[in-house]
Amino acid sequence: MKHLSDASKTPISIPNHKVLGKGLLRKFLRDADITVEEFIELI
Repeated sequence: MKHLSDASKTPISIPNHKVLGKGLLRKFLRDADITVEEFIELI
């Protein structure tokens, strides 16, 4: 599955939970190919 407007981007699915475990969050960051530091800068 590829992003419609940018083929270099791969979509990821995030569950609709009130709280995500840190291991699950780290998996999402790995899937998105960003570091924890990059994520923190984005939020």
